[in-house]
Amino acid sequence: MTADRSRFLAEVESLLAYHKSIGICDYPRNKDLDDFCAIDSLHSSPSAKKNSENRILNEFGTVTGGARKKREIKGEGGLSDLSVEIASCTECDLHKQRISPVPGKGAEKATLLVIGDWLSCDTPGTLPEGTIMGIEQDRMVGKMLAAIKLNPEEVFITNVIKCAVPSTCHPAAVHVHRCLPFLRRQIAILAPKLICSMGMIAAKAVLGDSRSLSQLRGKFHIYETEDGQEIPMITTYHPTYLLQNPEMKGATWVDLQFLAKRL
Repeated sequence: MTADRSRFLAEVESLLAYHKSIGICDYPRNKDLDDFCAIDSLHSSPSAKKNSENRILNEFGTVTGGARKKREIKGEGGLSDLSVEIASCTECDLHKQRISPVPGKGAEKATLLVIGDWLSCDTPGTLPEGTIMGIEQDRMVGKMLAAIKLNPEEVFITNVIKCAVPSTCHPAAVHVHRCLPFLRRQIAILAPKLICSMGMIAAKAVLGDSRSLSQLRGKFHIYETEDGQEIPMITTYHPTYLLQNPEMKGATWVDLQFLAKRL
């Protein structure tokens, strides 16, 4: 607990130092921020998922591939064709435990692409159709978008891993790498104006950057498509983390304001 508190304080100090360096000296309170901070923490993910996240991050650099070494999954067409491919994918052993495919949902021509990690589900049929990150997580993402005046018709939301798996299933770095070609194709098809990754898994998968989330946040990065298109990308916390650590909603609100300003 002491180590976690020290790490948290170090991240806060780093964030405040960065904000001070770019001229942010205070954080105005308004109704949107109040509404966002009022979201109830009704859900906590199993510790097993956190263990999987840590293992993926530790293993990521040892897996052949990475965000800049592209392994192709052949295929053409739009999002609907890609969804069919995702539903029948057997590229890795996660398909043996797949409860349902999770290709993502949202606008065909998205202004913003939001990327999470994966969906855990204990029992088939217990989640509403179209759930991407989790019931409470999806609700929180909706609140985030509403807070910066983005309509659902302007956003596409997806995960790095395209399968909903049981909470007892422990995805590994190799599974992330197997799904990356699907994500890259989604980005190419959607051609969003901006990308927002949520959580360290998504940030590392897309950027291929080994730095911590606290080091990646607070600035725009560039995701380059295979045809040379450069898409600005911002990183922030995953809604599961925010549900467990509501004190970090203020920092996330700052990320959202960066995003809204760029839009």
